[in-house]
Amino acid sequence: MIGNMDNKNSIPHIVIMGLGFGGVYAYLKLHNLFHAKKQVRITIISERDHFMFTPMIHEVATGTLLSSSLRQPARTLPQCCIYRFVEGIIGGINCDTKTVTVHHMNPYAPEVKNSEGAEPTEEVPYDYLISALGSEVNFFGTPGAAEYALTLKDIDDAERLKNRIIESFEEAELAKTEEEKKRLLHFIIVGGGPTGVELAGEMADLINKEMKDAFPSLCDMARVSIYEGGSRLMGAVDEWFAKHAADILADKKVSISYNMRITNIYGTGVSVGEEQIEAGTVIWTAGVRARDLIVTAMKDVLRDERSNRIKVNEFMQIPAYPNVFVAGDQAYVVDKEAGQPYPMRAQFAVREGVVAAKNIKNIITKEAPLEEFSWRDKGFIVSLGKGGALAEAFGMRWGGTVAWIVYRGAYLMKIVGVRAKLRTTLEWILNFFLPRDISKL
Repeated sequence: MIGNMDNKNSIPHIVIMGLGFGGVYAYLKLHNLFHAKKQVRITIISERDHFMFTPMIHEVATGTLLSSSLRQPARTLPQCCIYRFVEGIIGGINCDTKTVTVHHMNPYAPEVKNSEGAEPTEEVPYDYLISALGSEVNFFGTPGAAEYALTLKDIDDAERLKNRIIESFEEAELAKTEEEKKRLLHFIIVGGGPTGVELAGEMADLINKEMKDAFPSLCDMARVSIYEGGSRLMGAVDEWFAKHAADILADKKVSISYNMRITNIYGTGVSVGEEQIEAGTVIWTAGVRARDLIVTAMKDVLRDERSNRIKVNEFMQIPAYPNVFVAGDQAYVVDKEAGQPYPMRAQFAVREGVVAAKNIKNIITKEAPLEEFSWRDKGFIVSLGKGGALAEAFGMRWGGTVAWIVYRGAYLMKIVGVRAKLRTTLEWILNFFLPRDISKL
């Protein structure tokens, strides 16, 4: 338990589930609104003890950044408003009894419910709840994907991928035939969205520079391929980005294939219909879905069937339970003008968390009406490797070094914590002039 508040039973208890963008920015806003006033108790529940700046994990996978530079420990967030930090797995919520079921990861946690051989379980009560559990990889039922494809959703994925890239070259160096060397050094990225595009750019730079220096006889055999199911890259953003990204990646010798529907993934490659394509590494970046949450409720709690996101109103509330808010990738909130849900992207998660926090404050204090979620487009940025990016902001578009500087600056401002900002900046400076780290993690 962290914090010390008098008369705690009379103070509204806010529970935040998740330490992603939605949850962390909801907490930071609540801290800003209630700082030192002792008007609320805030409990954060997460299965990890840190916030991870996921938009840049492709740089961890390719040796540009250390994972520690992108972590902000939960216990270094402003502590004055935190009543408890609970490290545990969410078992579900009950909207009628206003409780969250938590399976504790700490063996010394209090066992409110206990059965022999079971992990300690607690029912955490709340007055207001913000669910921001984020998303998980969506394989869309593709056979073999879960078993054989690597993913890039969290820091563990990034570290596994980095190790695999290095191991591929080490294995190829010892392989007996040129055919096997080429298979081991073929890296297929399934999905040409922003994650796949950014990863491809960084991987190409890594292979063409550091791996070429370390394995000079192999790099002409190495290939990075993007297999995109649609007719262009990054289908959710303007075509200008798709065209220029394709040109830049082509210059880096990245192969791009469109309208490619992967029908199977196996240990030595992928299938596209009847065609089998050999590869040593397959990386799945083709989509995500909201993480599942067991909801017990007498009233309707609706979800979008395709994305598994929970439907909320313009105030980020579950309509039938106005004390329950959802933010981030887990929230299905509709853009009224476009008639479509807002995308599952970090910048939207930040804003949704802030709006949820503001509205809880407005309900508690009754000082203002509820605020509707709205979005003023701030632009779009995609990194394409060392010194290269595409950016749009304030009605203008940039490419090349200028866009790369904008990308670095914009993300640096969003990294949580002074320590993480400084470490990231230092690593960027070092890696601009020095080779990347190609040691396994």
